[in-house]
Amino acid sequence: MTSGEGEVVWHADFGPAMPKQNWIPAPRFLLRRDRIRRHLRDVAPCRVIDIGCGPASILSELAVRGFDAVGVDRSIDALGLARNLISAERPVTLEPKLRPEWKESFDLLLSFEVIEHLEDDVGAMRDWAAYLRPGGRLLLSTPAHPDRWNAADEWAGHVRRYERDGLIRAVTDAGFTVETVECYGFPLANVMEVLRARAYGKVLERKRRTAASAEALTSESGSDRSVESRYWSILSSKPVVLLMKAMCQLQRPFLRTDLGNGYLALARKD
Repeated sequence: MTSGEGEVVWHADFGPAMPKQNWIPAPRFLLRRDRIRRHLRDVAPCRVIDIGCGPASILSELAVRGFDAVGVDRSIDALGLARNLISAERPVTLEPKLRPEWKESFDLLLSFEVIEHLEDDVGAMRDWAAYLRPGGRLLLSTPAHPDRWNAADEWAGHVRRYERDGLIRAVTDAGFTVETVECYGFPLANVMEVLRARAYGKVLERKRRTAASAEALTSESGSDRSVESRYWSILSSKPVVLLMKAMCQLQRPFLRTDLGNGYLALARKD
């Protein structure tokens, strides 16, 4: 079921986890990962960059497949976690910011749970497009539905959530042609969001007492899964693995609806 490499646990079904360092693939991540893997399963190895890569879990799995993988994240903590996943079998280049010499050198650009943190989301995506070759693809995710704003959004340093039309408009205004948008996560992620909001409401209150800034919260959000990590032994157990597989299957009939709590968009550089 699992194999260990120091601080890293490689789960046969969930991929890498670092429970001792408070990062695990939480249920919503696993629902999103299932869709990402399906979109990328027929993509031949190419040069890929993940902007806001966090612990680089997805990148490390792509590196195993032979992708030339580059991860960028401004969070020192996230890059520290990501370095635990790098090996000869999983080579990933990690940097704190984009490098000018990388422009028009990537075939695929990934960015998961990032644009909701950015005041100028369109401007950022327009800048990202410069790093893709003509015809290159963008695959990104973001939380759905502003009316579901909760304490977990505030803890994570979000500035917005998206409706489908607003997301399509933002990606299009950035110079991409949207090919597909899925709303993933229903029904499990909807239930987990309520529970997560309650848990992170308590965490947020502690952060407020220490006067943590929004930028600090944003930096922590990609690398801190302290709430979920408490339950890793349960999440990685065989019954829950079977349940998660069922939930990944169950979300598929609802991807074209807006019932889930996250969007996954695939677009092409014009």
